[in-house]
Amino acid sequence: MFSTITRGGRRLAFAGAGLAAALTAGLALAPPAAGGATITQMAAQGDLAKGSLACAGPFAAEAADAVAGSGTAFTLNEFGVPVGVAVDWQLRRADPADDFFADAEVVQTEHTDFFVTSVQAPNKWMPGDFWVCLSTGSRTPVHYKAFVGNGLPA
Repeated sequence: MFSTITRGGRRLAFAGAGLAAALTAGLALAPPAAGGATITQMAAQGDLAKGSLACAGPFAAEAADAVAGSGTAFTLNEFGVPVGVAVDWQLRRADPADDFFADAEVVQTEHTDFFVTSVQAPNKWMPGDFWVCLSTGSRTPVHYKAFVGNGLPA
């Protein structure tokens, strides 16, 4: 829960007891495997020009891992508010120890402003090195944020 109090012309924002309760519940309901899990994540962000390719990775997944990838692409309107821009997203995979995205096989593509994917064991793509990549045909630069790493199965 979030509360805003106005006092003496100044706005004071604070998180109340509801936030503490939500955090406590979230920690209590987490799966036992998640409690001791280490989350590894590769991230990339920046501006993407027409004809360019940007990737986050490589994430080296073992046979029993879960791979999670996501990203967002946007421009800023005249008010500085992000507005989604559809770009070409890819999930790429290469054999273990292959650390160059250009040699990786494209295993999933999607044309969208928000990309999310996962690969969970057992899967023919495991083990392997993974990247989340994007490209655009837009004449104006597109801002992006991309992530790939291990995810915990739901």
